Amino acid sequence: MMKVSVDQIVDEGGGIRSFYFRPEDRSRFPPTSPGAHTLLRVTKGMMRQYSLCAAPGDRRYRLAIRLDPAGRGGSRFMHESARVGDVFYLSYPQPDFPLEPDRPSYSFFAGGVGITPILSFLYALQGQACRIRLCYFVRAGDAVPFEQEVRALCPQVEIFNSALNGRANFEGLLRGSQGDAIYCCGSARFVAGVQEAADALGTAAIQVESFVSGVKAGHLGEPFVVDLPRSRHILHVPSDRSMLDVLLEDGVDIDYACEAGVCRSCIVDVIEGEIIHRDQCLTEEERRTVMTPCVSRGRGRIVINSL
Repeated sequence: MMKVSVDQIVDEGGGIRSFYFRPEDRSRFPPTSPGAHTLLRVTKGMMRQYSLCAAPGDRRYRLAIRLDPAGRGGSRFMHESARVGDVFYLSYPQPDFPLEPDRPSYSFFAGGVGITPILSFLYALQGQACRIRLCYFVRAGDAVPFEQEVRALCPQVEIFNSALNGRANFEGLLRGSQGDAIYCCGSARFVAGVQEAADALGTAAIQVESFVSGVKAGHLGEPFVVDLPRSRHILHVPSDRSMLDVLLEDGVDIDYACEAGVCRSCIVDVIEGEIIHRDQCLTEEERRTVMTPCVSRGRGRIVINSL
């Protein structure tokens, strides 16, 4: 990971702040691609995934972080405790949401903080001979984060506020995007709504990225036991808690970020036992020997490589 420090903090409105980072262990950052994200080590053991959205001419990295009072503390720590000059660590950029080049027209659907990877797309398309359309959805009562920035980058911007516009008519908007390369980013619910409308219209495949906020409370599966040979601890994972929660409570030093089986941060080696995989990131080969404890579970008893 790269050692970085906070260079600037900007309040963007709507509960979002931009954090600009400069490198501390190198002269410049590695180049990024549109749609790339990075993992920010917020505190020891806590990592969070964010899109990179700085302007191409800015040699810093910019992460836009929305305060989530109901979250597990990552965004709250950054909003309440991070100061200019503070040192953090960032992963190398990961191009998981790439932009298809050289299309004649693009339509972007952004929900809330989902605007951040879309910003990187808008910057990348500047000066190209293509039509760009942005449908940007914000919550009732929110200011519009990055409004001036997106209007400067995209001449065809439609901003929808749920208090003023009511329920979004995704089908109607998608009818105006037929033939476009379509990209969508936002909450899982927002993305599902756009995808459902696209399916109903028979729209060609759209590229999506959704933000997830961890596992939901309630019954997560049958209880099981985790054996950690090195520490000689035997941990009981109840039906309403994740294995990751129980490991952290026991003091196990383990990184985590998405808590949804997507980012690969919390992978652990399994020595023995049956795994119930619920991740979206491991290959079938990897699933023979590793698991993501944020969402996956064991059956009966499993033994993991002590951390």
